[in-house]
Amino acid sequence: MVKAAAFNQGKFPTIAFMNMATEPLGVDLRKLVSALDKQMTRDFVPIWGYPATLYITDKPKPDEWQFVFLDDADAANALGYHDLTKDGQPVSKVFVKTTLAAGQKVSVTASHELLEMMIDPGAQLWAQNSDGLFYAYEMCDAVEDEEYVIDGIAVSDFLHPSFFESWHKARSVQFDYLKKVDRPFQTLHNGYQIVSNGSSTREIFGSIPKERNFRDVENRKLHRSEHRKQIAQHAEMSRRVRSDSNLQASRAALLQHAGRFLAALGAVAEDSPLGEPLELGRRNRRGGRGRSDPWRLI
Repeated sequence: MVKAAAFNQGKFPTIAFMNMATEPLGVDLRKLVSALDKQMTRDFVPIWGYPATLYITDKPKPDEWQFVFLDDADAANALGYHDLTKDGQPVSKVFVKTTLAAGQKVSVTASHELLEMMIDPGAQLWAQNSDGLFYAYEMCDAVEDEEYVIDGIAVSDFLHPSFFESWHKARSVQFDYLKKVDRPFQTLHNGYQIVSNGSSTREIFGSIPKERNFRDVENRKLHRSEHRKQIAQHAEMSRRVRSDSNLQASRAALLQHAGRFLAALGAVAEDSPLGEPLELGRRNRRGGRGRSDPWRLI
């Protein structure tokens, strides 16, 4: 049985890297983790202020976050790697065969997933733009495919906190590490973002080719973005259920009130003298019909 999420319990995480893929990564794992550690320490932490310890192992400890290289989503299902470990810790997955088939680099994908897990391990944070939409708090989606090199290893560009702050004017501050972004919430040509209006969730794309590639080439099954959309859709469904329940409760209260009113009316009718019908209003002293004392006997 999976325990409730137990991450962020008052300490910075230790992230255990495990290679369970049969497909070659295309890069030495030790060199990759070293480059990722340097990116975290030198580039990411000074901006976001949230460090972590990275290391390679075959057997992570129960309180450690996990970063797993797998062949594809089928392998993840077979080995039981989903969104949390059995001890309630976050898991990031890189699907090696899927990544290479899409023409992408394993090292860039790994950097992308690591940085996004660091800031939002539960894939549940959103930032509201001035257009009223909520944008997924993801560090790399909007700048996807933008990369730079550390010690010969390609890693992903990432966003700054200012990207999610709608009050900044265009080009007034730095919005991403490589300075490719000009304004808050901008989606670059090869990027995308997940947005929600509170009742539905969808993707927006920086270009038609990116949208086409996203639909036809990139396999997002068991990807972090799909997990986020499932969380959002579940929340939206829960809101609709609560809304429907509230409407039904209001209708039931109205019917109950109407029933009580009719019962009271029936009781008044039963108490009236035989042969003396009820009539709305009453006669005033001059014989006219007044507006006060409804249901008065005449």
